[in-house]
Amino acid sequence: MTSQSREMELRRTEWAVLVILVVLSRLVRVHAVSYRVRPESLAVREGQTATLRCAFLGLTSQSVVFWEGPPNFAVISTGREVDPRYPRHRIIGDPERGEYHLEIKDVNIREEGGYRCSTLGLTEKAEVTLNVVVPMKKPPEIKGRDVTFTAGQPMTLTCVATEGNPLPRLRWFNATKLLQQTNQNAMAEVVPSVSLDLVIPEVARWDHGKNVTCVADQGYPDLTTNMAASTILNVHYPPIVRSRRQTLRVSEGETLDLSCDVDSNPQAAVSWRKVDGDIPGNAEIRGNELRLPKLSRTAAGGYRCLANNGILPSGEGSVTLIVLYPPSITSGFEDKTSALAGGEGFSLRCEAEGYPKPRVRWRRKGTKLYFDNPLEFTQIDYDMEGDYECVASNGQIRNAVRHTFVDVIGKPYINTVSLKVSVRSGDTARLVCEILSDPLPEETRWLRRGPGQQDKPVTASQRPGIRQEERSSASGVTNTLVISHVGRSDGGVYVCETTNTFGTFQREFHMDVKATNTQAVVIASVTVIVLLILFATIFICIAKRTGLTERVRREKASTSDLTLPRALPPLPSYMVPVGSDLGDGLEMQDFKGTLKPRPPPRTDLEPYSIGLSYPSLMHPLPPYSTVERQRPDGEDNMLDSPYLEDPWETEGFVMPPSVPPKHCADKGINAITQC
Repeated sequence: MTSQSREMELRRTEWAVLVILVVLSRLVRVHAVSYRVRPESLAVREGQTATLRCAFLGLTSQSVVFWEGPPNFAVISTGREVDPRYPRHRIIGDPERGEYHLEIKDVNIREEGGYRCSTLGLTEKAEVTLNVVVPMKKPPEIKGRDVTFTAGQPMTLTCVATEGNPLPRLRWFNATKLLQQTNQNAMAEVVPSVSLDLVIPEVARWDHGKNVTCVADQGYPDLTTNMAASTILNVHYPPIVRSRRQTLRVSEGETLDLSCDVDSNPQAAVSWRKVDGDIPGNAEIRGNELRLPKLSRTAAGGYRCLANNGILPSGEGSVTLIVLYPPSITSGFEDKTSALAGGEGFSLRCEAEGYPKPRVRWRRKGTKLYFDNPLEFTQIDYDMEGDYECVASNGQIRNAVRHTFVDVIGKPYINTVSLKVSVRSGDTARLVCEILSDPLPEETRWLRRGPGQQDKPVTASQRPGIRQEERSSASGVTNTLVISHVGRSDGGVYVCETTNTFGTFQREFHMDVKATNTQAVVIASVTVIVLLILFATIFICIAKRTGLTERVRREKASTSDLTLPRALPPLPSYMVPVGSDLGDGLEMQDFKGTLKPRPPPRTDLEPYSIGLSYPSLMHPLPPYSTVERQRPDGEDNMLDSPYLEDPWETEGFVMPPSVPPKHCADKGINAITQC
């Protein structure tokens, strides 16, 4: 039986069932029926068991439940009976609860489609879909992955998936960045497939090495896993040259490696050349590096690195090499230079080379005094003669130094500072004439200037005791005129005259002879001695008048009482109390809370006898307080006198006037001193 005849037979059966249902519906009273479990669409992986759930409310014993399915909603089951054409199908569930679940074992792609669970009396039939998922067996394919692209040109990659049910959705990623996911094309061929293009209108060098991935997703993460295919872009681009440093500074004698960083695909060939000359003969090229051993100053200049890989334009980089080297003096001045004394505009220039450009200065040898370059003197004299050094420095390890001797030549010059000499009569006079001269003086003589500016030579024949002393030095000679036993007639003006090949020079010396006065010295000495004696006398009087001497003596006595462990002397007879061991008549007084003996009545004794003999019993009195002072009524006022207290212990004490009492005024100087 052919498939066409079988299909026609199936349709006849379906029509017969429908007729029977119509007849039954007219004969049987229909009750209201509804879904207790409404069927839902289901996705299941191929080979697994699919269960489509369906349950009703309001079914009767005459109710019949139908399951219809692919193809074209063919009747699969009536009630709990399944058509024999579906051997892997069955109805499960509790009939008493109205459950008519359809179970399909070992599901394949043919069972995918629409299903319907229904019965008579339903106003709406629920239609659901069974999706049978067939996982992909291999990842998608990328077409064009082996193509090499050139920078600046367009690039297209195609991702194709030909397996799986449903066909996957394709997406392009660069790492985790989504590049493209639209424009997916499904191709209706013998084998269904889907494709997605990745298009870059103009590829660039930074696209080289990118990892792009095509991801295929079937949309059922619980049933299948995504599959992906990746490729790394291969983009050809011209070389890009980068120099690590534009300028290099290296000291002379060192070894330098010049490097050239080249970015290109494919790899570029690198060459080197010098901009302003030839590369040093000892240079070595090592790939992208140029080694320059033992640099010399001639290696300085610009260097260019050229890179070529067949893709235009070629790459080029440059670096400037600066070779540092210490200074050297290039001037050709002589070791000895002559200058004319008294001349003007002397100049000496020093030239030097080095890198950095050296600073050139002059200095006097053995000093730290520097002069600018050129060395210039506006007025030349013999003080400028000496060794000079040209010093060139540029911050390197050593400086360049070159010496020259400035030789000042010309007529002599007398450099004596002291031109006035003062000497006492009878002493020896020395007139020193310091002569700077190159060449040395041929003749030096002394002249004495007389009236009318007439100069006469001074010679030893004029009088005994005249002579000349001469000694040579590095810069000239020193000629000294010595005159012994100088008299008043030897005073006046003397002239030192010196001559050499270039001319003659003179300098005046003034000698003043002073007389010796012995009497004046004696008078001055006596005057000094008298003044010293007078000052000493005045000082002693002032000390006694102010009590300074007495206070010093009392302090010494008090210190002696405190420090020496000796017994006190006996009291005078008038101070011994009557009827006691000490005697009678000793009167005590209260002085600031302390009992002290009252002073005895005035006698002819020395007023300080008590204080000197008994310093611990009597408060010391100042010198001017020994005079009795009378009250107006004639009573003794001595105990009430404020002068009885020690002025150094009495708060707010004021010194009395230094005027002696009346009873001391007629006793003479000694009495006044004692008062």
